[in-house]
Amino acid sequence: MHVTARPRTPLVRLAVAVLAAGLLAAGCTGSPAPEETDGAPSASTPSDAGGASDGGGATAAAVPQEAWEVTPAPEGFTPPEPCTGEGAYYAEIDGEATPELPERGGETLTVTVEGIDGDRAELTAAVGDSPARDIEPITLGETVTLDLWTLSVTSVCAETDQVEFDLID
Repeated sequence: MHVTARPRTPLVRLAVAVLAAGLLAAGCTGSPAPEETDGAPSASTPSDAGGASDGGGATAAAVPQEAWEVTPAPEGFTPPEPCTGEGAYYAEIDGEATPELPERGGETLTVTVEGIDGDRAELTAAVGDSPARDIEPITLGETVTLDLWTLSVTSVCAETDQVEFDLID
């Protein structure tokens, strides 16, 4: 099969030229704007009197991260007293999980206890070097999947500020 390219009509050429001019006018050239060399502040350069600036958009705005979602305990589950003292891993308030959770997919998981409210643990988790994200409040029998890890809370002890959990493979 042989395909022949059609020549562009003057109207198509005009439309492409107008689009290109619009992109150039909007500053969408893909190259950075030239630096001012006279030392005088410009509209895009912060000055002492002008207030704060992010350097012309050089800093990305922080995007709030959703909390890790908790899976409720199975239907019919009757939780024992919250402080069972059972679990392969544990962490205390403001402390990380002990022993260290195993690496998965070349990444690490860091779980930290932020607080305990009754029988509910307030945890955060960070995968690799990513910022820590909250985990929805969690209690006995509930699980949370954090990328390649699934944790099941087995004990929430307000008296000792300790949360214990198992790693489900």
